[in-house]
This record gives sequence, C-alpha cells and structure tokens, in this order.
Amino acid sequence: MSLAAHDSHRVQRARALARDRIRTGYARSRSGTIAIARVAASAALAYGISHYAWGHQFPFFSAIAAYVVVGFTVEKKMRKMFEMSAGVLIGVLLGELARITIGSGVWQVAVVIFTAAMIARFIDSGVMFAMQCGIQSMLVMVMPASPMMSPGTRFVDAVTGVAVGIGVYLLLSGDPRKPQRRAADRFFTELEDALGALALAARSGDREVARAALKDLRHSSQRLTDQWALANDAADEVATYSPRGLRHADSVGRLERLLVGSDRAMRNARVLARNLIHFLGASPGVTYPSLADALIAGQEAVAALHAAAMDDDVDFTAARRLLRRFCGYLTPETLLVTADGTAPGRSAHFQGVTLVIQLRSLAIDLLQATGLEYDEAQRFLPSLLVAGDGDVIGPRPVTREMQALEPPATTEALEMLIVDRTDPDRRG
Repeated sequence: MSLAAHDSHRVQRARALARDRIRTGYARSRSGTIAIARVAASAALAYGISHYAWGHQFPFFSAIAAYVVVGFTVEKKMRKMFEMSAGVLIGVLLGELARITIGSGVWQVAVVIFTAAMIARFIDSGVMFAMQCGIQSMLVMVMPASPMMSPGTRFVDAVTGVAVGIGVYLLLSGDPRKPQRRAADRFFTELEDALGALALAARSGDREVARAALKDLRHSSQRLTDQWALANDAADEVATYSPRGLRHADSVGRLERLLVGSDRAMRNARVLARNLIHFLGASPGVTYPSLADALIAGQEAVAALHAAAMDDDVDFTAARRLLRRFCGYLTPETLLVTADGTAPGRSAHFQGVTLVIQLRSLAIDLLQATGLEYDEAQRFLPSLLVAGDGDVIGPRPVTREMQALEPPATTEALEMLIVDRTDPDRRG
C-alpha cells in the first residue's frame, strides 16, 4: 500500500470514528433530554425558593443539593438518593461548624475534609455518601460568605435543595414502565435476532452463521440483562413511593417477573448456539429444515412476548399459543431430520439430542416468563418417553389423561433416545 493510500485510509477511518461518536452522543443526549430538563428545573426551583422565599442573596447550595439529589441516570435508587442527600446535609453542617470554630484557611480545609470523610465512612460504606460529605464541607470552607449570610444560611439552603430534589424526583418521574419497556425492547430484539440467525444456520448448514450469533450473544446479552434489571429497580421504587407511579405497580411487577424467565432464556440461547455449532460440525454440509422451522417458531413466540411487554395490559395469551406451537417440534424424531428425510449419523445424533434438550429448556424458560409454574410449563412439551412395538419406536404426545398412565421410562427406552436408532448394532 502506498503512503498516499495509507493516509487516505487513516482519514476515512478517522471520519468514520467521528461520525460514530457524533451519532452516539446525539442519541445519548436525545434520550436524556427529559431527565436533564428535570434536573435543571429542580436546581432552578430550589434556588428560587431560597432566594425569594427565604431571602438568601446567593443560595447556590440549594441548586447544588437539588442537582445532586435528582441526577439523570436510570439507576437512581431511593437508598442512593437518601445517601447523597444525607451526605450533602452532613457536609454542609460540618463546614458551617468548622468555619465558626476554627475559621477558614489552608490547614482548616484539610482538617474539615479529613473529619467529614472519617465521619462518613463511620456512618455508611457508600462511596457517594463519603464524597458528598467531603465535597460539600470543602465548598462551605472555600466559598466566601456574603455579609447577609447567617451561620445557618447555607445549611437551610442545602435542606431546601434536598427537599425540592426528592419532591421533584417522586412527582415528575413519569411512567415507571417506560425505562423497563426500553430495556425489554432491546433485550427481546437481541433474542429474536439470535434465534433468527440460528434458524438460518440450521437451514443452510453454515456453522459460521451460528458462530456469529454466539459472538453477538456473548457480547451483548449480559449487558442487556443488567440494563433491564436496573430499569426494574428504578421502576419499582417509583411505583412504590411516587403518587403518580402507584397505579402502574401491577404492570411494573409483571415486567419484573418477565425478566426472570427471559434472562434464563437468553442464557439458554447462548448454550443453544454453542451446541448448534457442534451439531453442524458433526454433519458438515447437511441442512435441517425442521430444526430451522422450530427455531423460527421460537422466534415468533419471543416476538409475541416482546409485543406483550410493550402493551399496557401485558397479556401473554398470544405468546403462550405460539409457544405451544414451538413445543410441538421438540422431539428428536421431528428435529433431527435432514433435508432429504434421513437421520443424521451417530455422532451428529448424539449432538442433536443435546440440542433438543436445550430447546426444550428454552421453551420452559419462555413459558415461565409468561407466568406459568414449572409443572404447568412442562405440560406444553411432547413426551420424550418411547414405546417399542416391533420396529416402531417413537415419541408419544402426552395429554393430561395420559399423564397418570404414562409408564416409567426404561433404561433401554431412554438409551434409544440418545443412541442412533439407524445403527444396525442396536437392532440386533
């Protein structure tokens, strides 16, 4: 590559990085507009109350306290908010006491910050609590006091800011389900895309497609789960403490419970992708259309769960119907059939049975995400018990009436699920 071409490549790469940063920054700013506006309004309101109602000339601690307490991140929690509130108040109080007793100066700043940090660590282990104690006490020490300030003026300002911040956070937090739905939307989109990619891998026999899906799941699945969990925590607190959020408490609870089964399903999808890679590797060049159809049915069921999470009523009826159809595929006899109608070889059959079991586990997780108990979810699955009648060996769909009569699986019957039944040695 020539020097000019190399420089051109570097310029193009720099432009692409700059575009990505601008696009990401714009999206981040746009998504936080309401929260940032709420912070600004809180600081201005607290400052106005102290200035006009209490008559304080420069009540900057009101604005600072309100800004610190409200914040603009989704993981805001009541415990954290009260920690920061207490840190602000204790820091301002210590600073005021220090100015009265030892005055302000270089060594006084060191003494008050050391004392504030030691007291904060004694009271609580929270890092934010200790930081607010130290920062606020230092600000009181270094900022000059106006002639109109009395010794307790800044403490009153801090109390005003904290009260306004807590009030604004609880009253103007909006619909607590919105952050949950945003997190659930990203989560289910990733899971749908993964199942679609795995279906394509089964239909084409291409291991690289499955490997790419596994890479994406490993990269983003845990992050998306953590984001949803944080959104659940924030929504639960708003629904518990905010007068406007109380009416959404039931929906918030359903979305919280939805994450439990959905998280397990996402973990199962990672294992499923890894097993599919091994399965396709054991039968190179072979395609499995029935397996692809099953994965598409699972993707459609996840899409129905996705739609239910976005709906106000969070109704899982449609999702359960699609999950019943998904479960209808989940036997080795249905899934482990190649495009030409033959069974895979012995090695691929063993890997395939592992894949079937993983798909059944995924179905159970998704059914439990809709609110079913484990025993109820199991009734959706066709039986894996086998019956031998001459040369006919296969699964039997289980009904409620049959459950009481279902014979126990013999060792030989279960073994036949694992060992390739086309093996002539097994017929002897």
